[in-house]
Amino acid sequence: MMMGQSIAALALVLAIFAGLVWVLKRLQQQHLPKRHKGEAMRVVQRLSLDSQHSVVEISRGDKHYILGLSNGHIKLIEKVDVSKEVRLESETKKDV
Repeated sequence: MMMGQSIAALALVLAIFAGLVWVLKRLQQQHLPKRHKGEAMRVVQRLSLDSQHSVVEISRGDKHYILGLSNGHIKLIEKVDVSKEVRLESETKKDV
C-alpha cells in the first residue's frame, strides 16, 4: 500500500512539473517578439587583439554592431545601419 502511494505522489509531482513547463513555454512564445526572416543575429567577423581581448562585428537585419570583448565585459563601439549607408553611397554617386 505504501509503495502505491509513493508512486502516485511521484506521478502527481511529475504531472505538475510538466504542466508548469508547458505553461511557461506558452507564456514565453506569446511575449517574445516574432523574428522575421533574415533578422537572425550572426557573427560577421571576429578579430582577436590578444588572448583576452577581441573585436566582433555582429549583424541583425540591416544593423551591424561592432563590439569590444574582454574578460567579463562587452562594450558597444559602433552601431551602423547598413540601409542608411547604402542610401548615402547611392546619393553621393548621383551627385558626382
